[in-house]
Amino acid sequence: MRMAFLLFIIVLFAPLFSVAEMGQASSQNTALAPSLLGAENACSAPSRLPSEDDIFSVADARIVSLIPQVGNTTSDLANASILWSWSAAFPSEARFSIRDEARCPAGEIRYFSPSSPTLSGALSYSYGNSTETLPLSATSANPIPLNLSATKLADADFLQPFASLSFILRADLSIIYSFSKSSYAYRCSDMDGYTGCGCEKNHDNGFRTFKRSLSDARNFSVEVGPNSLLWLNPPLSSRLAGNGDGKVALFARRLPANLSLAFRGKEIANAQPYSFSVATGPCGEAIVGREFSSSDDAATGVFINTSAPIFPSQLVDKNASYLPFYLEFPWQADAGRANFTIVFEDAFSHQQIFSREFSVREPTPFSSLPGAAGEGGAMEKREASDDATSAAYPTRQQQAAFPDFSIIAVAFAFPLAIGALALSRRLEWL
Repeated sequence: MRMAFLLFIIVLFAPLFSVAEMGQASSQNTALAPSLLGAENACSAPSRLPSEDDIFSVADARIVSLIPQVGNTTSDLANASILWSWSAAFPSEARFSIRDEARCPAGEIRYFSPSSPTLSGALSYSYGNSTETLPLSATSANPIPLNLSATKLADADFLQPFASLSFILRADLSIIYSFSKSSYAYRCSDMDGYTGCGCEKNHDNGFRTFKRSLSDARNFSVEVGPNSLLWLNPPLSSRLAGNGDGKVALFARRLPANLSLAFRGKEIANAQPYSFSVATGPCGEAIVGREFSSSDDAATGVFINTSAPIFPSQLVDKNASYLPFYLEFPWQADAGRANFTIVFEDAFSHQQIFSREFSVREPTPFSSLPGAAGEGGAMEKREASDDATSAAYPTRQQQAAFPDFSIIAVAFAFPLAIGALALSRRLEWL
């Protein structure tokens, strides 16, 4: 009942992941952790027959997995921990024949009443410019929390797509047995001038400590930022209305698990670049694998592909090695303000949102008059501006010249001039 309640608590407070396989593996490995410490053979290690000098049939300690982990990789934002194990198998009683003297019968040593095995050692991990050493004992925490802060990284750690994380485990496994020993020794003695030789039986008892030195090493990778996005189309702040193909280059140091593309707040495409699977490891741990598959499915509405790591130093904010992803998707729009939103989510449920705003404008309308394009007319080019996209239009028809109104103006002005002159003379007489 207590174990069922413990498993319920572990699953209840286990981290949630949008990738179902990640959630399954993390919950399973967290629940598995207590059983990996002190089992007889938690990780299917090779066994051997106990001997007088090495009582252990199994003595094993190893680095099992990261929680969470996918494809041997974790994230610096995932609050990662390390899962480890130690195992010991030994007999409750063992008897071994011993012969100290070939001229005498064989003796026997018997081991019994073993103590509980103990383990002491250390787990060291190197990340960036830091190395931390954690003490280990038979009752140490499992899993053990790690500190993978990006502040530990130097510029050199960004030369590869992922940062390096390496572990070294060293420990001594020991156990104490009670023993009783009977043996024969060949001795000679003088008595009354005679020398007599023979096998003399001896008895001994006490305690004996058996010890085995164990070690293991593992290398992992850590996804660290940044991710950058380069909009290839639409490339300008304004464009003509109509259909188009959105084209985006994603420079990633965190591999995408889900991509959602929205235009004017409505999702127009989504994609899952990787497929995930779960396998079982030698310690019973869940191992999540991922495999990239290029997508050109009309159902998802997006084409996505990738290639080998690149170092696009002129296109990103931080000089680093990136894995490029090329996305292409169709869209339609009428005139007005428009925006694209891409929600990027990695396998560890860390999200980034990229947005792009621009204006969609209709071209200035024109009429097809005689002599227009297609009917022998000329074309004129409209230059691009902040409010319009460059385009070609038929030349407007030339209008006839305005009539000359100068004669009519003189005819109206002459009587007015004569009247004004007569009025001025009359005023002089007064």
